[in-house]
Amino acid sequence: MNIGSTTNLAKVKFDTSNALGIKNAKTKEKPYPYEITIIPWDDMFDQKCIGKDGKEFKVVSYYKIKGEVLNKDYVDVFSSKSQGKDVKCYDYYVENFIVQATRNFSDCSSLKDDRKSLKKGIDNLILEMKNNTSKGISNNMENLKTKFNVNGVDFTLKKLMDSSKIMDYARSVMPVIRSGLSYEDYAELGIVKGKINTYGEKNLNKDQQKLLNLNISARVEKIIASVPQRIDEKFIKNIVKDLDNKFYGIKNVQVATNIEYARKIMNTFENVDYSNIKSYEKATKSYGKLITPVLKAAGIVIMSIRDDLAETVEYQISSLKPLADVSYENIIKTADEVRRNCGNPRNIINVCR
Repeated sequence: MNIGSTTNLAKVKFDTSNALGIKNAKTKEKPYPYEITIIPWDDMFDQKCIGKDGKEFKVVSYYKIKGEVLNKDYVDVFSSKSQGKDVKCYDYYVENFIVQATRNFSDCSSLKDDRKSLKKGIDNLILEMKNNTSKGISNNMENLKTKFNVNGVDFTLKKLMDSSKIMDYARSVMPVIRSGLSYEDYAELGIVKGKINTYGEKNLNKDQQKLLNLNISARVEKIIASVPQRIDEKFIKNIVKDLDNKFYGIKNVQVATNIEYARKIMNTFENVDYSNIKSYEKATKSYGKLITPVLKAAGIVIMSIRDDLAETVEYQISSLKPLADVSYENIIKTADEVRRNCGNPRNIINVCR
């Protein structure tokens, strides 16, 4: 990126990590900057995160450095480093790896120590890979035993990467707050929490599972606490309350105002074993009973020719199924696993579900 008289300096970042030295210098003269990397904000990802303590913190990851897209697999990057190869933009790959873990599992109080311990974990991993290579042992993730500690919990590389992917996906499918959350949104939040819990029960130890559950719960609570009618004074002044409506306390705005009831819906789907279809079906039956009076309050009634209420309940239940059916096994597949599965055309649909 070239800086000119019209460049908006608020839209760039100056990486001066290599600025205090003289490249290839043999003298002890006063060091001058030999390299300052200018990174446009379009090539960075500045993200607000929520820790298990419910507090916000920020992390920055990198998409592109000097035209180089950072899309290599971390195992390949660290394996190349262990073989003494020159890995382009290596420091930025390390930073992205640390950010991927900290944004999902750190909090304000642990972030500084987590960054140090994860960097140490990378160094130990490279030594393990080097040792494996000398013994003829494959450096696939299943074979790597190095521990990465984040927020006081140890993960192997595979468990850390898989869990990070699951948490990233969970964040991506959470409802977007506009005028507020609907009762259906609370059902979706319950599914997200329930699926994280099921994944943890089946794949992680108790400490790892607890960390995932605490972090996803904190994110959910942040969403619930951020609805406009609870924080925006201008919104509150302009609303017209409907004291006669148990579920929709604001006229002309169909957002869930009976938070206790909405949480009951959320808990219905949170306490589900998503590896057991009968457990989910039981939850949908309970949801049908819970959502029926909500729909009535919204004006959905039984007509003489067609049962609009029953059809709407069925529609509400069916609309949740795609989220509940998402296979986390496919989400955590590595690039090689996806390529192997896609080698058979019949597998493409399953991988992409």
